[in-house]
Amino acid sequence: MTEQTERFPGWDWDDQDGLAARLDDFSAQVATCDTLEAHPGGLPRDHAGFRELGLTGIEFAAFRTAHPEGLGTDLTALRGTGTVSGTGSRTEPGTLYRVDGDRWFTQLDIAEPLPFADASVDWVYAEHLIEHVTMPVAVGWLREARRVLRPGGVLRLTTPDLARYLAGYVTGDGFLTKHRRRLTTLGFGPPMPARPAFLVNQIFRYYGHQWIYDLDELRHVLTLAGFAPEQIRHCAYREGVRSDVADLDTAFRTDETVYVEADR
Repeated sequence: MTEQTERFPGWDWDDQDGLAARLDDFSAQVATCDTLEAHPGGLPRDHAGFRELGLTGIEFAAFRTAHPEGLGTDLTALRGTGTVSGTGSRTEPGTLYRVDGDRWFTQLDIAEPLPFADASVDWVYAEHLIEHVTMPVAVGWLREARRVLRPGGVLRLTTPDLARYLAGYVTGDGFLTKHRRRLTTLGFGPPMPARPAFLVNQIFRYYGHQWIYDLDELRHVLTLAGFAPEQIRHCAYREGVRSDVADLDTAFRTDETVYVEADR
């Protein structure tokens, strides 16, 4: 029995439904922290409420945002594995939590209206989130993000770049091989098959992905959401109008990612 078989018994990269169930289990395992404390004052509802908590923006798809002035959110519940006070050991929608004593979190579904007033925050950030929902849901969420941004605020999105995958497939420039190695180091399963067609298909079909974007497709949905074309710009890794927000980009995804900002 090989080491990979021992670590991942019964794993089959060709079984999409089976891998979806494994991913759900994996997500639940990583959605943990040491301590959770329910905030008695509830969610901030407007700009004044955010500022009272020392918050300036929202990071979506983040159990524990790296931004010291950010509110982290995710659809998946966050579990406390250590001392828990104020409520149970699992987050519930509609409640604001202090995570490990130094970050804020609330459980949100981006398919629903955001529970915040217009012009509540200065920035919104989402890394590799938009591809996990259908386009209508994405447009609805982007409209909500625009609504809660203050005038002069910025939305920063990152997502897998369809153009990069297709260029790698057509040219054989080594991108797909490099990407396969990167995913292996993440530890979610044994090494993927090296077949180029598989490595392109997995970005469409795995991880709960619903729609894959290139730069033009991002411009399209942002425009549908109300951002003016001249407000939308292509950015580089960790480069943007706000360095504190751009610095939320994670290094291990740079090989596959397109970065876009839109101003309110």
